Amino acid sequence: MSVNDEVVISLQDVTFRYEGDIVALRDLNLTAHKGEFVVVLGANGAGKSTLCYLLSGIVPHIYGGRRTGLVDVVGIDPWDEPLPTTAQHCGVLMQDPEVQLFMPTILTELAFGPSNFGVPREEILRRSKAALELVRLTGMEEHNPRDLSGGQKQRTALASVLTMNGQVLVLDEPTSQLDPIGRWEVVEAIQRLKQQGNLTIIMTTHETEEILGLADQVLVLEQGAVALQGPPGAVFSQIERLEQAGVKCPSLTLVQNKLFPSAHAANGTGAPETVERSVAAVAARVREAVAEGTIVVSPPPPPAASSAPAPAPLILEARGLTVEYPGPPPLAALQAVDVQIRAGEFIGIVGQNGSGKSTLVKSFVGLLRPKKGEVLFRGSNVAKLSIGEIARRVGLVLQNPDYQLFTPSCREEVAFGLKNMKIPKDEIAARVEEALRLVGLTEQADLFPFRLSFGDRRKLAVAATIALEPEVLIMDEPTTAQDHRGRYQLADLAKRFHEERQGTVLMVTHDVDLIARYAQRLIVLHSGRILLDGPTAEVFAHVEELRQSFVVPPIATQLAAELAPLGVPPGIMTLDALFQVLKPQARPGEVN
Repeated sequence: MSVNDEVVISLQDVTFRYEGDIVALRDLNLTAHKGEFVVVLGANGAGKSTLCYLLSGIVPHIYGGRRTGLVDVVGIDPWDEPLPTTAQHCGVLMQDPEVQLFMPTILTELAFGPSNFGVPREEILRRSKAALELVRLTGMEEHNPRDLSGGQKQRTALASVLTMNGQVLVLDEPTSQLDPIGRWEVVEAIQRLKQQGNLTIIMTTHETEEILGLADQVLVLEQGAVALQGPPGAVFSQIERLEQAGVKCPSLTLVQNKLFPSAHAANGTGAPETVERSVAAVAARVREAVAEGTIVVSPPPPPAASSAPAPAPLILEARGLTVEYPGPPPLAALQAVDVQIRAGEFIGIVGQNGSGKSTLVKSFVGLLRPKKGEVLFRGSNVAKLSIGEIARRVGLVLQNPDYQLFTPSCREEVAFGLKNMKIPKDEIAARVEEALRLVGLTEQADLFPFRLSFGDRRKLAVAATIALEPEVLIMDEPTTAQDHRGRYQLADLAKRFHEERQGTVLMVTHDVDLIARYAQRLIVLHSGRILLDGPTAEVFAHVEELRQSFVVPPIATQLAAELAPLGVPPGIMTLDALFQVLKPQARPGEVN
C-alpha cells in the first residue's frame, strides 16, 4: 500500500510537562500522512503514552500539564477542542480492553459512540457490520463482552473505535496484556485495517517482531526525546542505539545485520538493502551464503561424556490435581495434573490464557484448594500447612504487583513479612537492605511504593518475597506490560536467586526468548492438562504439539531447524548460540 501525500498529523517542536514540572516529551517533531503506519518504540517512561494522550486530547482534558510547540491532527489542535470533537477524528485503543467495554452486548458497544453523535440508525448498523467483519467477530453481536477472551475483548474495543469513522487511530500497546493467540488475533485485524489504506495509524508497542510488516515509519523515544526516526530498515540497523534506548531489535533483522554486514547499503545509514521478514526467507539467504562461502558453519564439538548427576530431592509435587472454579457452569481449570519439581530447578511454564498456568502456581502456595488430588511441599500436604508456613517456603510474585503493596514506604514493604515471622530487628534491617540492594531500589527505600514506576513496583514485590528467604520463587507473568530492559532485569533477579541461593524458580510467561535464555526445563499447559514437559530445547523441538497451545519456538530455534542439513546442531535456542555456529566471512578484497 502506498502512503498518500496528505499530511494528517503534524507535531512541531513539541515539549510537554505534566503537573509538577515532569518533562514527558522534549522537542518532538513528527509528520504522518494519510494511510501511514507509524510505530512508536521506547522503554517504559519514554513518553509513548503521553504522545498518544496529546494526539487524542486526553492531555490536557483529563491529565493536565503545560505544552509548547504545535500539534495538528486532521486540521485541529486537540488542546483547543473538547474531547467529543477530537473523538470524531481520532480514536484510541488502550492496553486494557476492560476499561473501554461497558455495554451488555457487542453490538450495543459498537453503537454507543456514533449514537451519542446522532448518527442515523441504518448508518450505525452499516458501520458495525463492517467493523465486525474486519475484526472477525461477525455472528457474535449479542455476546456479552465480559464473556469474551482477551483477544476478543481487544478486537471488540477496536471495532467500537472504528464505528466512529475517524481518520486517525491511536493504538497504545494494544497487545501487551494478551497471550499469543490474542496477540495474533489483534495484529491480524490491524494488518487488515492497514491494507484498507484509509486510516493513519499510530501504534506504541514493545513487541518489535509484530510490527516488521506493518510499519512505514518508526519513532524511538528515549526520556521524552527522539532517539531514532525513519524507515524500519534504517532504524533497526542501529542495534547499539536501540539497546541504549531499551528497545529490542527484531530477531530476524538482527540476524541479517549480523550475518550479512556487507549487504548493508553504502549510503552512510548502515541500513540493509533488503530485510527478509520470514524465517524461511532468511534461511534461504543463509543457504545461499554458505554455498558462496560467505558464511561458514562451525558447529561446536560434542560435549564430553559424563555420568548424570543424582537427581535432586523433590520440593514441590502435584498428584492428580484437579481444580474447579464455581459456575454456572463450573470450569475445570486443571484436570488430573501430575508434576514434580526438584530442588534447584529453573522451570518455565507456558500456555495460552485459560490453560491453567496461574491456577497451578496458586495451588502450589495454597491459595486454591483442589477438588481432587493434592499438592506436596517436601512431602507434606500443603493443605495442612498454615499460610505463614507456606509463605516462608514458597514465594509468589503476582502478575500485578499492586495487589501485594500496601505500606507507606519501600523499606516497610520489605520488612512487613519479616515482622510477621518474628524475625529479630537487627536481622530484619539486614535482610531489608540486602533485598533492596538486590533489586536496585536502595535509593528509593523511603519512597512511597506507588511513586515508583510499574516496573520498579514489580521489583519491590520481588524484594519483599526474596527477603523471606523462600526455597521456591514463583513469578507469574513477570513480563506483562514490561519493556525489553525491564523484563530481563526481573529475569536476572530470578537467576541470581537461583544461582546465589540455590533456589528453585518457576516462571510463568508468554515470552519464549526469556524461557530460552533462562529456563532449563519447560512445562507447556493446554486446556488444564500438561501437554509437554522436559528440557527446554527438547520441548521447543515439538513444533506440532506446541502449535496446539499457540506457542512458537524462538527465532533462533526455528532457523536452526531450517538449517540442520547444513550441520547446524539442534538445541540452539538463542541468537548468541546461533552466531557461534554461523560465522560471516569476508569476500576477496573486503574487510570483515
